[in-house]
Amino acid sequence: MSLLPEIANPYVAALVLGFSYGLVFCTSTCLPYIASYIAGINAGFRRGVTVTLIFNAGRITAYALIGAAIGILKLLVNETFQTAFQTYSSFAFSIITIAIGVYLLLKKQSACNCPSEAGKLANSKRLRDHFDLGAYTLGLSRGLLLCTPLMFLLTYAVTYASPVDSFALAVLFGVGTSISPILLLGGTTGWLLNKAPLFRKWISRVGAIALIILGIVTLVDAIII
Repeated sequence: MSLLPEIANPYVAALVLGFSYGLVFCTSTCLPYIASYIAGINAGFRRGVTVTLIFNAGRITAYALIGAAIGILKLLVNETFQTAFQTYSSFAFSIITIAIGVYLLLKKQSACNCPSEAGKLANSKRLRDHFDLGAYTLGLSRGLLLCTPLMFLLTYAVTYASPVDSFALAVLFGVGTSISPILLLGGTTGWLLNKAPLFRKWISRVGAIALIILGIVTLVDAIII
């Protein structure tokens, strides 16, 4: 059995499978969350791209953890396992999304003009520009929601591959999904939002509220299912 009949190498197949899925489905499902977050932090094009990269890094980390756990524990990826894992993951993702939205909504900007405080804020801003914990956490929790192609990949890994292969295939799938329009769209979102500097405060609030709403919708869906 092979991942994709037309591709003999399973690693290449995992990458192609991830790219194919990310080209349409992953972009359409993840973009509302990352776009809302970009709006919530008032990111421009450059930071929008950076934040999207960090969000994708969080997703890849989640795939790597899942792949490693399944490979080591030899879990059988069946419908019962998928349903239970998906339910708990949905709860976690929705709560984290709501929490991040609330944080962005209630976040207060410091008005202190003290040189020392200004220096600390500048250093903090530079650190956030390099690594955005909120985007990473959002991506990590999002990655725990198992999509159908990933489940197919993990089932293959449990049956035909070693634990190391399970980890590698999951990571390559995540990398494949990241090589998608979401990267450009994340930057474009920041660029477009920066074109309305007079409404920056309101755009930030709308982005935060959108995250809260998306989290609530995900939570309701998890409860109903």
